[in-house]
Amino acid sequence: MQRGAEDKPKSIPASKKSKVTSSKDNGPASKKAKVSSKAADKPAEGPVSKKTKAPSKSAAEEKAAEAPASAPSSKGLKLGDKLPKITLQDNTGSDVDVSTLAGEKGVVIFLYPKADTPGCTNQACGFRDHFAEIQELGYDVWGLSKDKPAAQQRWIDKKELNYKLLCDPDSKLIKKLGAFVLPNNTKRSHFIFEKGSGKLVDAQLGVKPVDDPGNCLKFIKQHHK
Repeated sequence: MQRGAEDKPKSIPASKKSKVTSSKDNGPASKKAKVSSKAADKPAEGPVSKKTKAPSKSAAEEKAAEAPASAPSSKGLKLGDKLPKITLQDNTGSDVDVSTLAGEKGVVIFLYPKADTPGCTNQACGFRDHFAEIQELGYDVWGLSKDKPAAQQRWIDKKELNYKLLCDPDSKLIKKLGAFVLPNNTKRSHFIFEKGSGKLVDAQLGVKPVDDPGNCLKFIKQHHK
């Protein structure tokens, strides 16, 4: 009897069983954890980000106009030249023979990329504020851009501009002045044609909108001392 009892297999203590079970169960889990860790290291594949929105046309024109100041283009008018015979419309839709703008009176023609945009408005309002002084010295003021008459007139009404604006949608005069910028932009600039002779006496391209009107007035005062 004692021998038979000894032949019976000994039961494994509960604590050992739990250790074995724990060991078996933990093996696959640790492998899974490693796999999960590797997966976490991979960058998330989200949707492709949208392309940055391209700047608006008017913003691009403003940027092109703000290039550093320079002399007129070699293809443009030179100092001593007179205004060419070109007919453009003004803000009212009336025809204007550009060659008649300077003569007994001088004329300041300032160029801007687009009506009613921030930089151009600063420039135009500056000429509005200096207009009386410029006129007292015997000069008229005209603005020039590619805008159509209706757009120019709206801008005049909105900002109470006290001078006229020329419309040059095909850049005819803009090119003659040497202020055309590829592909189809206008360099912010001014051209002063002397009273009496009608000859070009000052040409500045790439001017700053806020400083330009005051610089024009200063030049005219010094030129006629």
